[in-house]
Amino acid sequence: MYIKEVCKECKLTKKAIEYYEQQGLISPAIEDNGYRNYTEDDVFILKEIGVLRKIGFSVGDIKDILGSTNKTATLEKYRYKMELEIEKSLAKKKCLEDLIRDYDINQAMKYIEENIEKNFTIREKLLQSFPGSFGLYLSIHFGPFLNEKIDTPEKEEAYKKIIEYLDTVINLDFPTELEEFLIQGLQEMKEEDMQRINKTIMDLIENTDEYLEQNKEDIVKYLEIRNTDEYKNSLGYKMQKLLLEFQQQSGYYDIFIENFKILSDSYREYFEKLQVANEKFLNNYNIQVENYYK
Repeated sequence: MYIKEVCKECKLTKKAIEYYEQQGLISPAIEDNGYRNYTEDDVFILKEIGVLRKIGFSVGDIKDILGSTNKTATLEKYRYKMELEIEKSLAKKKCLEDLIRDYDINQAMKYIEENIEKNFTIREKLLQSFPGSFGLYLSIHFGPFLNEKIDTPEKEEAYKKIIEYLDTVINLDFPTELEEFLIQGLQEMKEEDMQRINKTIMDLIENTDEYLEQNKEDIVKYLEIRNTDEYKNSLGYKMQKLLLEFQQQSGYYDIFIENFKILSDSYREYFEKLQVANEKFLNNYNIQVENYYK
């Protein structure tokens, strides 16, 4: 089936279909004349994509669903998240209506604590606590592990320790050029870009040996670039140095990371696998830790 027929059958534009192909959601056969020939499976997947997009799923979410061996269970996970969002939205609406009727800030604070904050994810709580560039950094750097709720006393205590630590020891003042660099980068980064980066990292730690072998040439080039003066004078390198110095001098690992492993179950599992993958990487390229992280 050619694209004109597919557009009609799936109720999608040509540009949309081309975009989903670029994102790796479908891979139609390309004939000798350059035309794409879509199979029945391709058409069905495009219909799936159309349905899921219309009920609010991102391309990253759809990749997760399409790649699942149990789509019903995966959708159930998203339904739970959607219900939490609906519950929060209704609570916010009521709070707004109460403020319109009687602008009582103390009462609003109490209502928010009892009815809205209890459904906040770790990400939302961190961004509320740290609305500046550091909150954005945390959200990006720990993105895949911040969608959980704080649902046990142990996690609540760990979160309090993290907030106390960040609020008392943060001395991370970004120079103006670096803050502008960070904010610009975050503004330009799309959700799909963030999910692709996170997926690459997860692929690396889940299949380290295979990843290192398949990407050997790119890794060697990257290590060569790291040693150039051009790289060491770049804003990206300066940002990396600033963050590394902060981590080494502030108790970041002993306090923040240790409590974050308690706070986020997914991060704890990830951290353990990352340690193994990192050791394999350094050993594979005969890199001394003190020479790499500097």
